[in-house]
Amino acid sequence: MKKAIFPVLATLIVAGCSDSDGAASSLNSDPAANQDDGSVPVSVDVSTPPNEVPKGADDLQACVAIDAVQVMDLAGTIVEWTTKSMSDPYGVNSTQCIPADSEIPVDNDGYPKFIVIDLYDVTGVDLVNLISEQLLPVGEYTSMALSILQGSYGDFLDTPYSYVGNPVDKTKMDIVDDLKFDGLDINIEVPTTFTMTLDLRSMIQLIEQAYYLKNEGFKVVDNITAGSLFGDIDVSSCATSVKDAYVYLYEADSPEYGDLGSDYPPVKTAKVGDDGTYEMNYVPEGNYDVVLVCDALMDLPNEIDLDIDLDGDYSKYENQYISAGDQHYRNL
Repeated sequence: MKKAIFPVLATLIVAGCSDSDGAASSLNSDPAANQDDGSVPVSVDVSTPPNEVPKGADDLQACVAIDAVQVMDLAGTIVEWTTKSMSDPYGVNSTQCIPADSEIPVDNDGYPKFIVIDLYDVTGVDLVNLISEQLLPVGEYTSMALSILQGSYGDFLDTPYSYVGNPVDKTKMDIVDDLKFDGLDINIEVPTTFTMTLDLRSMIQLIEQAYYLKNEGFKVVDNITAGSLFGDIDVSSCATSVKDAYVYLYEADSPEYGDLGSDYPPVKTAKVGDDGTYEMNYVPEGNYDVVLVCDALMDLPNEIDLDIDLDGDYSKYENQYISAGDQHYRNL
């Protein structure tokens, strides 16, 4: 069994263990009873974006096996929450990812070694509650990460834990980068809920008939500092139709509007739905440019796409302030 290894020299505190380590056990006590000892409850959700399943591939699955959430403080100390600390390590699983003749292996205490989520599951919930009110020492934290497993169930088809494919044809997903967000930079001193957002086009890349899971498009947002953006697309905004269109979000001070493979990619993207609407949730508070890209379906994250004209006459808004806690409507 292989997993993404985090290339840092750090102290590791495993939350949820049954040993007698004082640091570990204090992180698993009752949140209300321990806030006065310098710890605060932290929750972590995973948000899956709507409209991201490729057209004509409704049975496509993107299954990822998650065995831990990790946060690192300014001193390099890592706190790791395993499945023992997860909200519902049994019920959260996307059952279509698990072979009918197999089950998720368990550890010596009977806990599942990982959970598995289908990122393309449009019939499921849009928000997965991964960690709920686990205690974390007060302090400054710099990064948060998901630990993703590689391995297989050992069934007749040797189904990988993490893969992209349909129920019959499954291709192992190679973990190229750690799913790690280094831009957290937050002082945690009150109860906090974080949401991990996933831009699947950037994260799951098909290169020469092989799927790769990369760090691009993985973000972590403090919910209290985030707003949302939504709107309608005028049918006249694109020369043909909006079926291949995306809305790209750039920081207002970005030197240029780059495509997904450039040095200046959008910080967030949203596919235009069949009903001509778009939606971006969990946008960190700040100033942004909102750009409609009509031919964005051709934008590949592993290369610079010169055919996409991001400097053209696309409908856009410049220097738009997204405030925390508010919903912002922008028609494009």
